[in-house]
Amino acid sequence: MVLALSLGLLAGAAGAQGTTNVQLILDASGSMLGKLPDGQTRMASAKATLTQFLTGLKADSSLNVGMRIYGGGLKAGAQCEDSVLVTPMKGFDRAALQGQVTAATPKGATPIVYSLMQAANDFPKDTSRKVIVLVTDGEESCGGKLNDAAALFKKIGIEVDIRIIGIDLNEKARKSFEGVGTFENTRSGAELGAALSRATATAQTGTYAVSGPKMAGAGSQIEVRWTGPNNPGDYVTVVEKGAPIGKYTTYFHTRDGNPGKLTVPLTPGEYELRYSSEKASPNPTLASAPITLTPPTYGLSAPKTAGAGSQIEVRWTGPNNPGDYVTVVEKGAPIGKYTTYFHTGDGNPGKLTVPLTPGEYELRYSSEKASPNPTLAAIPITLTAPQYGLTAPATAKPGSSIQVKWTGPNNPGDYVTVVRKGAPVGEYTTYFYTRDGNPGTLKMPAQPGSYELRYSSEKASPNPTLSSVGIEVR
Repeated sequence: MVLALSLGLLAGAAGAQGTTNVQLILDASGSMLGKLPDGQTRMASAKATLTQFLTGLKADSSLNVGMRIYGGGLKAGAQCEDSVLVTPMKGFDRAALQGQVTAATPKGATPIVYSLMQAANDFPKDTSRKVIVLVTDGEESCGGKLNDAAALFKKIGIEVDIRIIGIDLNEKARKSFEGVGTFENTRSGAELGAALSRATATAQTGTYAVSGPKMAGAGSQIEVRWTGPNNPGDYVTVVEKGAPIGKYTTYFHTRDGNPGKLTVPLTPGEYELRYSSEKASPNPTLASAPITLTPPTYGLSAPKTAGAGSQIEVRWTGPNNPGDYVTVVEKGAPIGKYTTYFHTGDGNPGKLTVPLTPGEYELRYSSEKASPNPTLAAIPITLTAPQYGLTAPATAKPGSSIQVKWTGPNNPGDYVTVVRKGAPVGEYTTYFYTRDGNPGTLKMPAQPGSYELRYSSEKASPNPTLSSVGIEVR
């Protein structure tokens, strides 16, 4: 179910005589009675926001505003055609529009696509500016396809940049709007009002703007809000202050959502956020805002010594950007090298299984998002020779089960097996994992002979024998 507040925007310059035609489509479907996280019902939030929107619109001779309501039971018959133009786009009668908003009552279904198609026929067939903004608390419920509505606008010669503002949408609903206009999700009346104001500013003025934090840690991920037509190829990037027009580093397309997420460079300094377009050359800067990147703080904390092959806990300090990870490598290993690792996104502290070979090593905080995976923090760790051992009977009957005591780090993947004496490293038959208990129960082979019990590990190749003891099956 959806609240759809629809404004159809001609993305180019103002049209004939600078006229702007706006149609509001208000969703009065039953789901609008649901509540937002801030406790306000969706309908109450929509009405308050629409009131604010209508109050903020500047009335002049070039502005025509109409309203269509669907799902409110205004049209008898099929719910999926319950969509009525209650105010035509002739001038701007704020009082009449406000009266329709106040009287709207949530009742029925959510024919978004049908309403948009009807709205397409409501607009004059000229080059005036036409605005469509869709504010929704759900998805189409009558089987319509949003792409069909967009195709109809194109067929009848209306250029439109549909602006979609979600009201606490779930993941499925958000994905249903992918590829259709601009999308921005909100979770409160305040967020809805701010999003609508941004859409309105673009619709009426055609302006561009970009805003983010004035300061951020180098290498961190920030949220950036933007105002613009959201044309195909529009994107937001971050570059050094004064960089040539068209330069870019990390970026997100405006179609990915508002706000967008941007990972800023690792080098501190003065930068600019830029709204640009791939569809013009050389990617013109349509809006920009300054941002200062400060040196980030990175750090690691872990035991100074650990048994080779053991699992340790490592605490870290850092921006926890996508792709940040902690690994362990031999002391002095080349930058970018890694062995076992965990991503910082997995939690703090993280768990790390260190190599099986004793020696001098380093724990490193690195990033996959820069080349060649720079070391942002490092501390030394000494891996000592671990103690492994097995205790079991010297003989056993064929096919019997015996108890085996073991000594070892009990790392994930450590196990005890029985194989013929002298079998290749990595071979196994029946086994138990050390995590299953100490002692463990192991079933002997059915054939008599000389065998070995082996403590091995799945986490190294080819499952090395870390301890062994002989046993005669007879």
